[in-house]
Amino acid sequence: MPEIERIDHPQGRTRILIVDDHQLSREGLRLQLESVAEFAVVGEAANADDGLSAALRLAPHVVLMDIDMPGVSCFDVMQRLHEQVPEVKVIILSAHKHDAQISQAIRAHAWGYAIKNEGFSEVRHAIKDVMSGRLHYSHEVLDRIQGADGQLSFGEQRETRLQSLTPREQELLVLLGQGYSLKEAGAALHVSYKTVDKHKVNLMRKLDIHDRVELARFAIREHIVQP
Repeated sequence: MPEIERIDHPQGRTRILIVDDHQLSREGLRLQLESVAEFAVVGEAANADDGLSAALRLAPHVVLMDIDMPGVSCFDVMQRLHEQVPEVKVIILSAHKHDAQISQAIRAHAWGYAIKNEGFSEVRHAIKDVMSGRLHYSHEVLDRIQGADGQLSFGEQRETRLQSLTPREQELLVLLGQGYSLKEAGAALHVSYKTVDKHKVNLMRKLDIHDRVELARFAIREHIVQP
């Protein structure tokens, strides 16, 4: 579906482009944004590729972009936007807060990351922050970033909890997510029970999870393994 371009280009207002493949989500968000006097929605797009074209043509100040859309990866589009029009500020609006997606957002220079269930006030706050030159990652997202301590700054190379794991710890997490016992995981990894138990302890510490069953649930929730 091609982007829907608006014809009004109000001066002195924050120009916003909405990129989301769900029409109802776009319509609802547009109505809420247009209820704020200093915001103006200048366009919509139903996928990341059309969002890139619209952003280059409409010159928005802010792009509100969903993650889970068909076609070209939103993270690839964000990187291209950063390279071609770095003044455009992309804020991710997602129903999810998986570590892998947060890591990709940071690498792709996302100015903000808000969770949809946090409500419109969070979106409004995010827009105002990025327009003031500040990054805005919601508290639910910041909790997953190592050492963020409630905020992020430009130029920081932050890791999510998942990124902090060693390759062997990641292998163990996959096996636990697949239902392996520690003994079975040790055999699959060709290490002793003592060694695999040490890896399990490190996993729990780094992920702030204190139960082996919860480790397995984390692996499934983060799409590391399929349920």
